[in-house]
Amino acid sequence: MNLFAPRTDQWGITRDRIVLKRFVFAFIKFVGLVIPAAFVLALLAAPAARPEPIQPGCDRNLADATAGLAALQTRLKGLGASQGPEMCNVTRLYFLELVKARAVVALCKNGPERERDLGRFDADVEHTNEAIAARCS
Repeated sequence: MNLFAPRTDQWGITRDRIVLKRFVFAFIKFVGLVIPAAFVLALLAAPAARPEPIQPGCDRNLADATAGLAALQTRLKGLGASQGPEMCNVTRLYFLELVKARAVVALCKNGPERERDLGRFDADVEHTNEAIAARCS
């Protein structure tokens, strides 16, 4: 009997090969269980998808509202600190555009961005209303 010869079973397969075969099968089973579980956990941990805007055409409406506000802001800055009926009219038009833009934001945006923008518009509306009361009385 040779002490250094590899041990074999009745079919002539060495013990090392049997251990390797068992390891490979165990590894495949392990991967087969871990990968689907990791995928499911990744799906559960992922943030929810943002819903699309509520109304159709919101992108265009938001762009139009922003453009109208920018045009009236430029017109207000062009008038400077002047007083008179023209300044009053432009301030009132700006107030109207602010209210329309706020309504568009309320319909077309959602989540924390919506709340932040509505708060900003509310503050601007209040400030503009106070300016109208001070200038146009």
